[in-house]
Amino acid sequence: MRGLSNRQLTISYVTALSIIALLSIASHLLLERMLAAHAGSAAVVNMSGRQRMLSQRIAGLAAQYRLGVPDAKTDLVAAVDEFEVNHHALIVGDAARHVPAADTPALQKIYFGGQYPLDPMVKAYLAHARRVLTMTQEDPALPAEISALAAAARIRLIDGLNAVVTEHVHESERQLANLELLQNLLLIVVLLTLFFEALGIFRPMVTRMTRYSNELFQLASTDPLTGALNRRSFDERAGAELARAYRYKEPVSMLMIDADNFKRVNDTYGHSGGDQVLVALAAYLKNAARRNDLVSRFGGEEFGILLPVTDISAALILAERIRSGVEDLRVPFNGSEIAFTISVGAAEVDAAATCLQLTRDRADQALYAAKMSGRNRVSAAAQPEFELQ
Repeated sequence: MRGLSNRQLTISYVTALSIIALLSIASHLLLERMLAAHAGSAAVVNMSGRQRMLSQRIAGLAAQYRLGVPDAKTDLVAAVDEFEVNHHALIVGDAARHVPAADTPALQKIYFGGQYPLDPMVKAYLAHARRVLTMTQEDPALPAEISALAAAARIRLIDGLNAVVTEHVHESERQLANLELLQNLLLIVVLLTLFFEALGIFRPMVTRMTRYSNELFQLASTDPLTGALNRRSFDERAGAELARAYRYKEPVSMLMIDADNFKRVNDTYGHSGGDQVLVALAAYLKNAARRNDLVSRFGGEEFGILLPVTDISAALILAERIRSGVEDLRVPFNGSEIAFTISVGAAEVDAAATCLQLTRDRADQALYAAKMSGRNRVSAAAQPEFELQ
């Protein structure tokens, strides 16, 4: 049987190269779509976290207004306005801030359906807040309005905002799973094509596909802004660390870290400046941590570090070194330098625990104590008598 003619060989190579080129373009488009999806998810998580904080701040400022605290009313007006603007952006989207619209059935149900729809709750909450602003401090109805405001912020409103964050994370994970499947199918087709062609011709394409797969893995396991572990990846790896520590009876500690007065950074330098601070903080934490430590961004300006084979004394030494180092850190931005500080809460995992949540809660309480005692501090959580698994 005669071999392929030169024309047939040329057509075969051109066809193979065209297939590889199209698949490479498809992979690139998939990656771009994934980056956009993760950017939108990160923006929603940040904004929803901001909404949770603002709901508590509004209730607190209302109480301060009643007590006659200076500037409380001005700060309350600004917080209410920002809360309303953010709520509108979370529903209809905000391209400038990369916030997607809440257009999925699940999100529509959270905002407008179910027993406790979030949109009417937010509007009622804002109405309460604006009613407070119209009252004088001597108005006898003011205490009842403030109590209703605090109750709404403490229970159903927070639950609704948490549900929005959870649904966006789930939607992002669903998109990631589908795109990963498509990516794998594309990779299989590429490999089958390469099997019938000279490997040396397509080696650059194989390298590119491998890089895209690695980038997809990075997207699946890291925070898109800072490169720190995301919550899902942190929980998976932390569970394995706790199981190993339990088996070998080794101590494990947890640090919760929060940038102090981060709103002031955003107000002064804009969100771009705030993002630069978060990137610099994450880089510093990863550099200060050991190779086996797990550094994660939990949302907004909050980070966590899991410290295997580390008791509370050693954890506090590291926490103080990090706090001191960040205090001296300067972040270049638009010809100036941004200085900031952090507060740190530390807790040691109970020896019998295989679940990290209670330890994280204790570290969060210690972080809160550091904030309340003046910020730019390290605080240790008391070791419990026992901790549920």
